[in-house]
Amino acid sequence: MDNAFTSQFDSHLRGVYSCFDRVIVRGYIHPLFCAGGLIRFLRDAGFRKFTNGVMRIFTDQLNAHVEKIAKRQGIDILWWPSVDGGRNGAKQAYVEKHYVRQKDRRKGNFIYGIIADMERTQSFATRTLQKKNGDPFDKMYKCSKIVKHYYIYFHDQLLGGPCYLKLCTYFPFNAEFYFNGHNAVRLQLDRQGIGYRMHRNAFTWVEDLSQVQQIAFSLSGQQVLERINYWMDLLFRFAKGSYSTRPSRLRHDWYLSQTEICSNILFKSSRFGTGVFERILDKYARVGQPDSLVQIFKKRSTRKDTRSVHRLYDHHACVKHWLCGNSIKTYNKCGFLLRIESTFNSPKSLGLHKHLLYMRDYLRRGIESNDRLLSRYADLDTGSLSAEDATRFNQPLPHPNGSVIAAPDLRKSRQAALFRSLLNPKYASHGFRTGDLWGELGEFFENLGQIRYELQKLRVRGLVEKIQGKQRYRLTEAGFRILWAKWTSNSYFCDPVITKTYRKEARRMLSQPSKIEEAYALLDRGLSLITQELFMNPAA
Repeated sequence: MDNAFTSQFDSHLRGVYSCFDRVIVRGYIHPLFCAGGLIRFLRDAGFRKFTNGVMRIFTDQLNAHVEKIAKRQGIDILWWPSVDGGRNGAKQAYVEKHYVRQKDRRKGNFIYGIIADMERTQSFATRTLQKKNGDPFDKMYKCSKIVKHYYIYFHDQLLGGPCYLKLCTYFPFNAEFYFNGHNAVRLQLDRQGIGYRMHRNAFTWVEDLSQVQQIAFSLSGQQVLERINYWMDLLFRFAKGSYSTRPSRLRHDWYLSQTEICSNILFKSSRFGTGVFERILDKYARVGQPDSLVQIFKKRSTRKDTRSVHRLYDHHACVKHWLCGNSIKTYNKCGFLLRIESTFNSPKSLGLHKHLLYMRDYLRRGIESNDRLLSRYADLDTGSLSAEDATRFNQPLPHPNGSVIAAPDLRKSRQAALFRSLLNPKYASHGFRTGDLWGELGEFFENLGQIRYELQKLRVRGLVEKIQGKQRYRLTEAGFRILWAKWTSNSYFCDPVITKTYRKEARRMLSQPSKIEEAYALLDRGLSLITQELFMNPAA
């Protein structure tokens, strides 16, 4: 990686690496894309009629072959709606939970499990119509229908696991292949005897971090294509009784559908890494403007279909920018690991070829995009970062009685309302009681016990203190500063769409240097002055 961000924070980094993350490849049989091509195929296969029953013969033979493979491997075919159900990666999570064991160090090629599900796809059907003279004839047409799909999860000798091969059991037999680049790198590290630690699909420590980059660049589209062909030759066949075969014309061409390229920044300190990420969140709007995204993705002309969103990813804040169907996101993976991830869903809009053989070009282009985004973050002022305050607010803390007090969560409306009420100037001089808060926040809390519970989260962190000799509480100086910053940031965070289309005004703002660091300094001085004037300094 070559960017101004890693150069600026070099003394705070344990290392950086880039590699493939999720890669989804789709296979198509081009001659079967139209009804005429399918009819020619069936005619060459020896059929004189082209009915639904004839097409069903191939479906039954494919089902029989998959069942034969499952029986030979001693694997049950799980019917997904009756097993678990769910979407958005639920199948893979189920397989990892029930079949993939962390202590399983088997090598080579083997199948974890097979899941069957019904999904909608583009297919073909026939209908009997009548000619003008009354004679019947079969009309084949393209349609959308719900058919059975197999998700076959396995471990590959090159790509690790779990990978999966998704097979449609009806014409035109579209297929999908998935692997994760981190699993492929991990497999090679095991073979070379290099020590490492992983956390949620990320390397948190590697004995020789430079090897990760070398292994990632050594993986080529030709190698992946060879592994796909191996599994297709094994699984995509049609049972003919005692043996299975596949017509030579049923060969797929493979194209990249979704490719994720991630760049990972490993900080020495989780506190410092979290502080840097929070400062990045405050600068997202300027980076998310269309002209800026065009430069990051290195696209020639400005497009209007750009947007940026704030979302949660694995329960962590994430900033995601979109340009022409492609995206780039930033999120704090595990405190000390900052991840920048480019996702290519529409490679043609960026001048990339879709065929699998060009996969290595995606890695190069993704790293370049990640570097350009990181360079935009290089003007952060680390002197104004308060790692101690961030850790005190965001992490669970122990209570003197031995229990653990959870961290405040501003995603809950009642906590945001509590913060807004505590910042009210009327409580600055004489403090407040829980009864005062109950009168204001009755619509958010069911009883006084809930208010006391939320205040306890602030008291254990030194943000709220009890006034000596009185049954009243008040915000400390640090509490006022932190609650004000967190509540105002949350107000902007809750807006899901933060950029749309900018024209002349966006270009004018983009050309001006960022003054956010100066604004932070002014805000800090202003808050200090307010607390002094309101006699909120605990030392006073």
